This record gives sequence, structure tokens and C-alpha cells, in this order.
Amino acid sequence: MFSKPLFWFYLFLLFQVFIFLTNRVTFHPKWRISEHAWAFFWTAVFLVVLGVPNIPVFEAWDFLPVSWWGLPFFSKGVTVFFVSWALALWVDHAYWVLFRKKPVNFRFVSREKMKMPKSLKAPFGFLKQVGFENQLYSPEVVEYEVVLPHWPKEFSGLTIVQLSDIHIGKYINRIYLEAVVERAKRIKTDIFALTGDFISFRKDIALIAGLLKGFKARLGVYAVLGNHDHWADGPAMRKALEKDGIRVLVNDVIYHRHKGKTLAILGSDDRWEGNRNYEKLYKAKGDARLFLAHQPNDLPLGEKLGAHLQLSGHCHGGQICFPLIGPLIVPADEGRKYAGGFIREKNTTMFIHRGIGGFPPLRTYCPPEIVKLVLKSGKKNS
Repeated sequence: MFSKPLFWFYLFLLFQVFIFLTNRVTFHPKWRISEHAWAFFWTAVFLVVLGVPNIPVFEAWDFLPVSWWGLPFFSKGVTVFFVSWALALWVDHAYWVLFRKKPVNFRFVSREKMKMPKSLKAPFGFLKQVGFENQLYSPEVVEYEVVLPHWPKEFSGLTIVQLSDIHIGKYINRIYLEAVVERAKRIKTDIFALTGDFISFRKDIALIAGLLKGFKARLGVYAVLGNHDHWADGPAMRKALEKDGIRVLVNDVIYHRHKGKTLAILGSDDRWEGNRNYEKLYKAKGDARLFLAHQPNDLPLGEKLGAHLQLSGHCHGGQICFPLIGPLIVPADEGRKYAGGFIREKNTTMFIHRGIGGFPPLRTYCPPEIVKLVLKSGKKNS
């Protein structure tokens, strides 16, 4: 059985279903249960759901195609059910990539891999033996130029530097974060945007105090809170950020005038745990609209607000990614479609940041990033 390619292919299909269930259920908590406990609980449940019905399949089938027809009716039904489910997921994703996914007019400008303090040693070093590198401490500085439909020419050339999902803690420590933050501060930009999940637990507020102080940008430094910030202590996290000179937008709008046109910077509270009173956002006026929202799930809100650009994080780029398989942990309504990078719906372009930190302390084929965006005006996309 273990030497049969069909056996490993079937396990791969089961794994696809497992990841789908994990992303759609485990990482969408609706009750106030520890995220870690929730994840481990549902992981066990899904292993049972997938494993128990397949026990008789593994016992009866030698994983040769011709012998499948001789399996009992139940075992054939189980294999058809799970294979159909996995293939349906593939078809859905392929349909989105080929037909539904709208093009984004962006250009990669530069990428710099940061040099980190030698004292930082990423855990799970043994993974190098099997061809994987833990990129937890391998941040990149990336710059893109993106053309936005209907973005006013008066604001063409506006620059934004985005950081997201810091998750300061045991592994995402001050030594690592100070290096990342100091590098980000050296980038000349018009706006700094910090899109949530600064901490994972309340005790981490003391660790992050003062870390983000000293950002300077011509039009300001802005932040929104994420689900983890609220789970820990949203008001205390907001106070800590404001003490460091960062404007926290809680369903609020900031305006800037330039050459007779208005730039509106909108920021929403977290969709899971924050205040969902968007009255101020709906009433916002602006020729150019930049929307900060921690979760990419808020793209429909960005569309309603007429945002030209939405900046989000939350999904960590999938964090643990594999060649061909792609990202594993993607806590978004659209699954791996919203893992990271550029997405567009109608005239709203969204950029999903891969994040700086993350749990577990493991990143493969998905390094942390500091992102600079240069915004250019463009005509309406098709």
C-alpha cells in the first residue's frame, strides 16, 4: 500500500479537505474560546471525521485502480465522496483564478532581504534536512508600484509603508522586532499604515510599549486594531499605540487636502470583535479613498465605501506554504484566495500583507515583509 502512488494521491486529496475544514471552521471562532484550544480541538475532530470512515478503505484496498471495483459499497462511497470534495475545491479555485479573479495593474520594483542579528535562531532548524527553511526571521523589504482605477492624478505618486500582524511574544521578540521596525522607519514615505494584531495576549502590551514610537511620515502614522488585540485588551492596546504617537482609527476618517482634492484615510475596527458601527465611514467624502481594515474579509465593506485601495493583513500569507499545495492556514472567508498579495473587486484594489510575526513560530515559503506601495492614477479596469 505505501509503495503505491495512488495511496499517496488519495492521502493528498484527504489533506486538501482537512485544510479546507480547518480554514473555514477552526479559524473562524464565534465563541470566546482560546484560539489555540479551538484549533487543537477542531484539528482532532477533523482527523476523526476524515480518518474513521477511511479505516475500512485502508484495510480493504491495495490502491490499485483495478481492485477498487471490488471494494464494499461503503468503502467505494467513502472514496467517491472525499475525492469529489477535493476535486470540487480544485475546480472552484481554478475557476476563480481563470475567470473570476480580476487583474491588478501592479509592478514589482525591488526586494531586499534584511540582515538580522546573529543571536536570532529560528526554531525547527531540523526542517532544513528535508528541504524546508523556517523563514520566521527572514523578513523582506518589498516595493510595488500599483495603478488604481480612478485614483486622482493629484495623488499619483503617493507612497505608503505597511506593517501588519506583529504578534510580539516569545519568538517574535524585541530583538527581532526592533530590527524590523528600525528598517521600516528608514523608508521615506507619505503614510505609515499598521493593520492590526500587534499582540496575542494582554501581557504582551508591556513588551510592545515604546517599540513603535518614532515613525515619521508626511501625512501621518495610522493603525487599526485586529482580532487578537481585542481578544487581549483592545482599549489598552489602543492606549499604548496612541502613547507612541500613532493615530488609531476606530471606524473613523482622516482628511488631507492637496491641489484642490481630498484624500480620505478610513479605518474600520475588527469585524469579529470590534465596534461595527460604520456610520462615519459611510458618510465619508473624498476624491481619493484609502481604507485600512485588519481582515481581508472586509473587502465588501471597502467596496461599499468606494475605497480605491484597501490595506489588510490577518492571514499571514498562509504562513506555512508548500510548493504546488500552497498556503495552509488562511483564516478568511475566501480561503487561500485571500492569503496575500493583490486582489481586486470592481474598482477596489486590496493588498493583503504577509505579516511580521505569527503562531506557530514557523514560516515556510512565506517570509515576513515590510511593504512599500507607490500609488499611480489609472483608468477604469475591465
